[in-house]
Amino acid sequence: MLCPEVAKKQGEEAPTRHSMDEELRLLTVHGVLHLLGYDHEEADERAEMFGLQAAIVDGWRAERGLTGPSPAPTVS
Repeated sequence: MLCPEVAKKQGEEAPTRHSMDEELRLLTVHGVLHLLGYDHEEADERAEMFGLQAAIVDGWRAERGLTGPSPAPTVS
């Protein structure tokens, strides 16, 4: 479950400030990756999961012609 109010706050506080919609996309991809068995407790797991997350979000943004820096993960 995603909470728009939390997503808005996290987007505003993220290193690359971004919109609630961008944060909801990040959280959706992040959650699905967890459901698929990915985790980020160890450094190698984190690199793999966040790399895949960035590739998915960046691909989605590119297909829609969105420019500018991709949102940085707010989940650690």
